[in-house]
Amino acid sequence: MASFRFPRVLNDIILAHSNQFIRPTKPKNGVGSFIFPCRKLVFNYCERSGSSTNMLKYLQTRAIQFANENPQIEVVVQPRPSKHPIIRAHYTNGLQKSKCLRGVGEDEIPEVVKSLRDHSGMRLRRWKKYVVSDTPSVRGIYSPFHDKESHEISDLKPKKS
Repeated sequence: MASFRFPRVLNDIILAHSNQFIRPTKPKNGVGSFIFPCRKLVFNYCERSGSSTNMLKYLQTRAIQFANENPQIEVVVQPRPSKHPIIRAHYTNGLQKSKCLRGVGEDEIPEVVKSLRDHSGMRLRRWKKYVVSDTPSVRGIYSPFHDKESHEISDLKPKKS
């Protein structure tokens, strides 16, 4: 069985420039550039139902502007016959969140879209600890109010006797 080998010229090029090749890293915020948590928005509407009229107006007037302002988000528009309009957001952590737009006005739809876009994709939960850290402090969170002695500027002035 024959194995594939690079031609000799390519091997020489690869070896000569091996320090210039970038090894892929796991994408996460803080390393390189910001990774947007929302990767895809799906707009579903019905062409005939009355509950989708505001969604249709939004799609005709403002959806293209939103897609141009947010090129990092894939915008998909799909008809969904005989159903209420919904917007489904897909996030980089694999979760998705959907919002039904039945009875929502045309002016309120951009607020819903913005909230889905800005959501982190994490499930809502109660935080027991207020600081999430890889190296937690033994002493806890610092606060200037933990000092027992209060220092005032008057303590620094010389006392007159």
